[in-house]
Amino acid sequence: MKTHLSRRAWIASAAAAPLAFDTTLRAAAPGPPPYTLSINIEVMFPRTMPRPQRMEIVAAQGFKAYGFWNTTEEEQDAMLKVQQKTGLKCTSITGPGNSVSNTGLTKPGMEDVFLKDMAARAKMAAKFGGAQSIIFVGKQQPDVPWEQQRSQIVSGLKKVGDIGAEHKMMFIVEPLSSTQAQGRMALDTAAAAFPVIAEVAHPNVRVCFDFYHLQLMEGNVITHLREGLSKGLIGLVQIGEVPGRLEPGTGEIDYAYVFRVLRELNYKGYLDTEMGASTTPEAAMQLTRKMSLEN
Repeated sequence: MKTHLSRRAWIASAAAAPLAFDTTLRAAAPGPPPYTLSINIEVMFPRTMPRPQRMEIVAAQGFKAYGFWNTTEEEQDAMLKVQQKTGLKCTSITGPGNSVSNTGLTKPGMEDVFLKDMAARAKMAAKFGGAQSIIFVGKQQPDVPWEQQRSQIVSGLKKVGDIGAEHKMMFIVEPLSSTQAQGRMALDTAAAAFPVIAEVAHPNVRVCFDFYHLQLMEGNVITHLREGLSKGLIGLVQIGEVPGRLEPGTGEIDYAYVFRVLRELNYKGYLDTEMGASTTPEAAMQLTRKMSLEN
């Protein structure tokens, strides 16, 4: 027996369908992810805005963690006051030290300079509550055989790990994308970095998996992410779109899928938003939070 709907009943049921579908979607949302979002306060905010003010905005948006690059001793003191007031946790610091992006561990005879920079970084990380220190291992030296450079990197990073253990913090080696202007960076892909970190085999040395740089250099980011996490080589994950280094959804990386994979792999570390904003920092932060909750 067929049931005939009146025109009024049909319109009512059609109008209710999107609401029911939306309710189903919200009910199926997976909820809080296993990782913790950390807001990087560098690229997202105007350079003229003091970092303590940026931290206040992050805290006001309901986030509990942040990362930054480097700044003066005076501003660091002001940041620590905001950190104490808001309860924000500093997850990562990039800086100080100039050797890391130049001679690093790749140029013979420069290891002591590099280790001195690492000691300064460790003290700064300890000052901010044991934050991770993101580091680079230098440029490739065209006049030095690569195997020699690689051997120096492995040997030097083992000593860096000992510095980290002494200060109860972790060093995170970031594969940094190379440009024609700066020259080729050493360990600028996950494929190059993973075997080195595995050989270093130090609990205080891991890889910073930055989607922005790795998508630019080699792609295949999900395969590398799975490999790095399964082998325990990744200490921090960072996000930023390609091109533009803006918030998720503005470029070519399928970040909804990235968030699902991080959830699937039960990544319990920090997901750092080292990215800019196409509109406002607040909008970029809330978009990222929404995507992380829904995927």
